[in-house]
Amino acid sequence: MRRWMFAVGLVSMGAVVMMLAPSASAQTGSITFDPSTVAAGGGKLFVNGKCEANTSGFVISHAFAKQPGGTEFAGVPALAITTGSDGSFGIGLTIDPSVPAGAYSVTLRCGGGLAASGTLHVTSLAATGAPLDELAIVGASVVAIGLAVVLLGRRRVHA
Repeated sequence: MRRWMFAVGLVSMGAVVMMLAPSASAQTGSITFDPSTVAAGGGKLFVNGKCEANTSGFVISHAFAKQPGGTEFAGVPALAITTGSDGSFGIGLTIDPSVPAGAYSVTLRCGGGLAASGTLHVTSLAATGAPLDELAIVGASVVAIGLAVVLLGRRRVHA
């Protein structure tokens, strides 16, 4: 009798654990970024993906803030997509200047569920122009030459 009660207890506990365990969400699609790293404040990229054919869905990420024609999905910026007969889609966009640099999770939802996810990297704008050290040296030299010209000019006037 004790063995039977012990076995029933183990089976019951196992069933409860299995019900509470998170189920693995099978992703049925794909998502890619071209390029996978984009500059903040005006970087352009293409988001391409695939999921169910002839359906609508959303590409969702905080990196897509303030996109023209954008919307929200569960409070997160989102872009609506429609797939073709082969299930593929593609959208082009420009990262808004308000989006800070960082790694952003991007999810693709279609057909009512999660189809794919990926990470988009937004980097700071690259420095352009002459290095600041060189500009400081040139600026200091111009100021020194200007002061020398002024001082030499005053000596000649007084002489």
